[in-house]
Amino acid sequence: MKVFISCPFSGLCNDNKYEIKDKYKTFFLNLISMIENKGHECYLAIREEQWGEYYKNPQESTMRDYNALKDSDFLIVIPGNNTSNGISGGVHIELGWASALNKKTHILVEEDFPYSPVLLGLDALTPTYYHKCNHFLDDAMLNCIENIIIEEGSKER
Repeated sequence: MKVFISCPFSGLCNDNKYEIKDKYKTFFLNLISMIENKGHECYLAIREEQWGEYYKNPQESTMRDYNALKDSDFLIVIPGNNTSNGISGGVHIELGWASALNKKTHILVEEDFPYSPVLLGLDALTPTYYHKCNHFLDDAMLNCIENIIIEEGSKER
């Protein structure tokens, strides 16, 4: 099973550099490890760029991400919000690609946050599942994602 993780990154980077802060890198390393230890593949853009050290250009990143999304079995989406370093334009573009490709999508949403009606209506276009997760890049979010992985893994058999 191939899992595509869509998550905001620019707001998680060190000032003046496109390198992810250590506290967030730890979360993503734990996430990748959890998914791969369950026998699945995981695509996370920032890992492909060596945590920001090997970012090349927008064109290469866009094509790499689009092709990885096309090859994925489903997406797990962390859309971000105003308290978690902003809404991510890149995540929303990936959601557009996913809906155009009719990809199964799991979106982690926080209660009482005013997400766009278009984001909340994606289930009208593509198989979309919303999961309440009032935490951002912590162990509780990791547990929520692990439950999704376990559920999807059981469907694969």
